[in-house]
Amino acid sequence: MPIARDMIANVLEEAGIEFVFGVPGGGTVAIFDSLWDKRRSVRSILVRHEQVASIMADAYGRATGRPAVIMGQGAFMGSNAMFGIMEAYSSGSPMVVLTDTSDGGNALHPQNQSVAGEHQSPDLLSIFRATTKYTALAVSPKDAVIGTQLAIKHAISGRPGPTAVVMRSNAIVGEVDVEEPPFVFDTSGYLTNAAPAAPDDEVKRAVDMLLGAKYPVIMAGNGVHLADAHSQLRDFAELIGAPVATSYKGKSAIPETHPLSVGMAGLFGQPVANATIGDADVVLIVGARLTPADTVRESPTVFNPMRQKIIQIDVDARNAGWTFPVEQGLIGDARVVLDQLIKEARGSVSGIDTAARRSAIVERKAQAGFFNDDELFSDDQPMLPQRLVRLLQESLPDDALISLDAGNNRVWMCHYYQARAPKTVFAPGGLAGMGWAMPAALALKLVHPDRKVVAVTGDGGFMMSVNAIQTAVQYKLPVVFVVMNDAALGMVRMSQGERAIVSEFGDVDHGTIARGFGAFGVQVRDPKEFPSAMAEAMAFDGPAVIDAVISRAASINDVRNSPRLETET
Repeated sequence: MPIARDMIANVLEEAGIEFVFGVPGGGTVAIFDSLWDKRRSVRSILVRHEQVASIMADAYGRATGRPAVIMGQGAFMGSNAMFGIMEAYSSGSPMVVLTDTSDGGNALHPQNQSVAGEHQSPDLLSIFRATTKYTALAVSPKDAVIGTQLAIKHAISGRPGPTAVVMRSNAIVGEVDVEEPPFVFDTSGYLTNAAPAAPDDEVKRAVDMLLGAKYPVIMAGNGVHLADAHSQLRDFAELIGAPVATSYKGKSAIPETHPLSVGMAGLFGQPVANATIGDADVVLIVGARLTPADTVRESPTVFNPMRQKIIQIDVDARNAGWTFPVEQGLIGDARVVLDQLIKEARGSVSGIDTAARRSAIVERKAQAGFFNDDELFSDDQPMLPQRLVRLLQESLPDDALISLDAGNNRVWMCHYYQARAPKTVFAPGGLAGMGWAMPAALALKLVHPDRKVVAVTGDGGFMMSVNAIQTAVQYKLPVVFVVMNDAALGMVRMSQGERAIVSEFGDVDHGTIARGFGAFGVQVRDPKEFPSAMAEAMAFDGPAVIDAVISRAASINDVRNSPRLETET
C-alpha cells in the first residue's frame, strides 16, 4: 500500500504547486523527504524563520493567484508563521499550511495530547481555525491525503485565503488503504470550479445607473489584482470615461500614468483622488472592502451613501455593503463581472462624451499637482524620503515589481511612487506589519525571474526580516532591498513629539550587514550618489542592500488627508 507522505507529494504535484517554503521539523521532515527523493517538479525553499516562509507564500499567492505551501513543525507554524498566515487571511491570498502535532518521541506531552489544547498544551487546531478558511485534523493516513486535497481546493475557491492540515505523525508515515472508502481521487477534480458571474439583471441595473450618472467614478481594490482584472478595469473605465481611484492595496490596479487614473485614495492618498470620489454621484467599487484608511476614516465628503449610489463588485457577498450600504451588489469574480459590464454597456455609450470627461480629469490632475512636489527634487543631506522615492522612480523600468513594508516608508512610497504598469506594487494591508517587504520580494523574484524586483523597507522592518538576505544569497535571487534609515521607528517617533519613548535605534550601516551575508551592500547619504549605487545594486549577480540614510525632518502629516477633507468644486 502507498505511504501517506508520498501521496501528499503526489497531491501537490497534481495540483500544480510550484513551491514549498519552510523549515523541516517534526513529522514534516518525511514529506520534505518524499518531495526530494522523487525529484519532483515541486521545489522546496529553505528559509531561516517560519515568518519568512508565510510572507513568501502570501506574496506568491498575490502574484499568481495560486497557492504555495508552507511547511514545518506544528508549534512554530502556529506561532512564527502566523504573521504571514493572518496577513493572507485578511488580504485574501491563497496559501496552504502543512504541519504536524509533534507527537513523536520528543513530545513534551502524552502523544494523544500534543498541541491539542489539553493541560499546558497549546490548542493548535483552534489557532489555525481562527486564522484560516479551512483546517483539517488528520488522525489517519487517508485523512492527511484527502485533507491536503481539500485544503488546496478551499484555498482558491471563492475569496482566496490560507488553509491548513494538521497531521498526527502516524498520519504522515502510515500506509493508505486505497481499496476501501473514502476513496482517493485525482486532485484535479477538486480544482475545476468556474469563476462566478453576477446575475444578468443585476448587471443591467448597474450599467443603467453608471450610464445615467452625471459623474461616475471607479474605486479599484486588491480584488482587481487577485482576479487579474487589470485590462478589464482599464477597458471599462475607457468605455464610460470614468476616473479610476484605487485603494491602498489596489495601488497599480491601473497605471497611475493613465489619463483616467487619479491615484490612490484614502488617508495618505492623492487629494485629487479623494475629491474625485467625493464629487461622484455613482461610485463603482471593484474588489475593495473600504477600510478606514481607504475612506479617510469614513469622511462623508469622500464616500457618502446619502448622496451617492454605490455599486460594489466582490467575490464574497459579505463584503458588498460591509462598510457602506450599496445600491447594487454584484457578487462574482472581478474579471468576470467587469467583462459582463463591458458587454452590457458597449451598445449604450454613444451619448456619453468620454473625450470631454477624460480632458476634465487630466486638467484637474494638472491643477492639483498630481505626483508633483518640490521635495521630490531636493538635494538636502541626509536625503529627504520624498527625494528617495523620486530617485527610485527614475532608476527603475516601468515593469519593476515593488514590495512595500509598514510604517512611514510605506506612506512615502504609496503617496509619491507613480505606478507605471499594472500589478507592480505589492503591499501588506491585512495586518500591515513590519518585516513584510523583504520576504515578499523573494517570492516575487521566483515568480518573475526576468523582472527587476525591489523591496522598500524601513530600518525597523529590515531587522525583523534580515535573515531573508541569506535565503536570497543561497538561491541566487538578485533582488534589491532599499532601506529608509532614520534610526527610529519613524511613524511611532513622529507621533511622540519631543519625547522619544522606546522608538529610537543606534546608528547601523545595513549595507555592512548585507556584505556579511555575501550580498552587495552600500550606505548612501547624498541623493546625488543614489543613482550610481542603484545601478551597481541592479547589476550585481545576487541580492543587494542600499542603506539610504534619510532625514527625520519630513513628516507624513504633510501628506495626510483630514477625515473632514473638503472636495474640490
